[in-house]
Amino acid sequence: MNNFKQLKDFLTKNRFPILWFFLLSFAISLTFPTGFSIRYSYQLNDIANEPIIAPFDFGILKTEQKLIKDLDEAKKSVPFSFSRDQDFVDDQIASIDTFFIYLNDIYSSHELFISSQDSLYKYRYEPEFESFQTSFIADSTTYVTLYNEFLDQYQFQIKKDQWDQLLGINESLAEPINLEIFKNQVKQICLNRWAEGIIDEPLTNILSSEISIVQGGELLIAPTKNYNDIESAWKKNKEEVNLIYENDVDIKTILSYELINEFTKPNIIFDKELTESRQKERLDRVSRFQGTVLANELIVDTNNRITDSVLLKLKSLRFESERRLGYEKAADKFREYLGAFFVVSILLFLLFSFFYIYRGDYFENHKILVLIGFLMYSIVFFSWIIINYQFPVYIIPIAMFSILITVLLDTTVALISSTILILLISLLIGNDLDFAIIQFIIACIAIFSVRKLRKRRQIIATMITLVFCSLFVFFSVMLFKGIDFLDYNYSTVGYLALASFLCPILSFGLVPLFESFFGITTDLSLIELLDYDQPLLKKLMEDAPGTHTHSVKVGTLAESCANAIGARALLCRVGSYYHDIGKIKKPEYYAENQTGENKHDSISPHISAKILKQHVTDGISLADEYGLPKIVKDFIETHHAKNRMEFFYQKALTNADNPESVDESEFRYPGPKPNSKETGIVMIAEAIEAQANSIKNPTLEKFEKMIDKAIRSRLEDGQLDECPLTMADLQKIKGRRDGKHGLIPVLSGLYHSRPEYPSKDD
Repeated sequence: MNNFKQLKDFLTKNRFPILWFFLLSFAISLTFPTGFSIRYSYQLNDIANEPIIAPFDFGILKTEQKLIKDLDEAKKSVPFSFSRDQDFVDDQIASIDTFFIYLNDIYSSHELFISSQDSLYKYRYEPEFESFQTSFIADSTTYVTLYNEFLDQYQFQIKKDQWDQLLGINESLAEPINLEIFKNQVKQICLNRWAEGIIDEPLTNILSSEISIVQGGELLIAPTKNYNDIESAWKKNKEEVNLIYENDVDIKTILSYELINEFTKPNIIFDKELTESRQKERLDRVSRFQGTVLANELIVDTNNRITDSVLLKLKSLRFESERRLGYEKAADKFREYLGAFFVVSILLFLLFSFFYIYRGDYFENHKILVLIGFLMYSIVFFSWIIINYQFPVYIIPIAMFSILITVLLDTTVALISSTILILLISLLIGNDLDFAIIQFIIACIAIFSVRKLRKRRQIIATMITLVFCSLFVFFSVMLFKGIDFLDYNYSTVGYLALASFLCPILSFGLVPLFESFFGITTDLSLIELLDYDQPLLKKLMEDAPGTHTHSVKVGTLAESCANAIGARALLCRVGSYYHDIGKIKKPEYYAENQTGENKHDSISPHISAKILKQHVTDGISLADEYGLPKIVKDFIETHHAKNRMEFFYQKALTNADNPESVDESEFRYPGPKPNSKETGIVMIAEAIEAQANSIKNPTLEKFEKMIDKAIRSRLEDGQLDECPLTMADLQKIKGRRDGKHGLIPVLSGLYHSRPEYPSKDD
């Protein structure tokens, strides 16, 4: 019963990690191939570890290049479909007739206008003048109206002065244009083009050497080159016009060419839907195979190299196996995917178990679990795309995953997660041992390169390192396998180098996005917080210089302690710099900022305790105002834990008539207690630095006693109960006289006694 209760409590407490585990296992397993696909997955120049015999007859797939060529030829063999539109030609002829009728009307109205104008001038002094004036107005109005309507209706690329010459208005021509002859010339040239046939598609867009034309219910197949597109039709128009007028700069030539082109429109119309339908039918008949492998035929024997032809047969076998799987019973298909689910679950179980046992803080942090799961699934899904579209597997950005996890979390998590990811992808692409070895080494190098990332320019060094090491590892593996340099797939080498080059760039570009979305503070962000141009630090230096000096010293102590136990030293320094920012509000009430009178001497210990406690809440308020990350705010809340303000508590007891009436909780800080190694270190370092200033004639013996007393009092008071610091850690934090890290070596440097130098008077 007790075991059942423990299991129930575990499941209740960890509902999200468990649900996330199963969801991730299910999602990743869906990308996995079947057993057939895994068994028959090899890369070029691999050595077969077993004889592979065809279990059934299957066709050999064409190579991608061969298939593309055959499909292209099949598509070109289908004549593009058109229909000849005779009704359109008739309409265009009618339009030409209408156009010239309009021209004749304008010509006639212009003649009447000129005649009325002449009569008006001739009879300007005669009694009939008014009658002629009326006629002139009517004729001029008719002419202008017709002329403007004509220009509005026919928006041809012809200038007004050219129209005037055509209409006989501009008398610059030696002889007027005969509109009837002109009309017949235009019609004849247009009819010539329509008789030849003008298609409404550029010839360059027609893939087929022949086209099919439906005309009058009959189908005609003819060479494509026998027909014109609009550009070739215009070219022929110009040649015919030049033959008639023999002068390509003559106004008649220009007008003829422009008018003919305006009326020359396609009369053979492209049937796109019919053409595409016929192309599809033809493409569907193109065979995807170029030979056959019979059942029980040996494809490759044990210890034989995988050549191009063998690889193609294995690919074909895999294709046929997966096709047949689609026709198998649902139970058989389910069995295949269930196996994939179990394999994936086992690997992910190892990862989640690591978090639960060694990284409990990460296991309980849902955002971190989602981050790792999201990145892992993204890489797996990308790998699935790579495999299905037959891209080189070495462009899979596993190094990017390793870099991101290292920068965002830590190296140990990155190493474990990357290992699990590499195993998953190696299974996904078909048990490729070479891939697993190469990618594991590259991942380790990537993790090592960015483990202590402090400056963004380190990206350049990481890129160079990864490219060089990836190439070295690849050639080393090939040499180990005994493959001749001439047999190397150098395109694979190029893709590997490209991935190694791009992964750091992509990683560093994504870091700010993940920082913001998942609430993670990286070392790069922490370094930015150490800049003295940060508004809050600058305010601390200006308003509370003593507190700032105290914080810097605490940072030096805390960083050394963190290095002693392998904690995040940079985080400890940043947390130390900001832990006392609440003192900015009332700096004069803190000893390090006082230069004379102690303000606490004139107020009650109760008020003093209230003021001191307030610097914690004021610090949180300022942190929120200036946008400090939560990981830094934790130091503000925990640097005093729930310690008792011993001086003011004892003072209150002394002043009280009844000591029992003094409420001890009034003299304790609000907390909470430190819950990480880093916050625990800063709490200890803060207390030690404050006490070290009060020691007269400091010696190492006095420092040791002070440290022992401070740590022991906090242990006895339970202030370290929620902190993962061990007794061994506390001993390392204390440090040794001959050591480099810990409190004692730093204190001896900060507060060592100095020799007295003789003055001028001596």
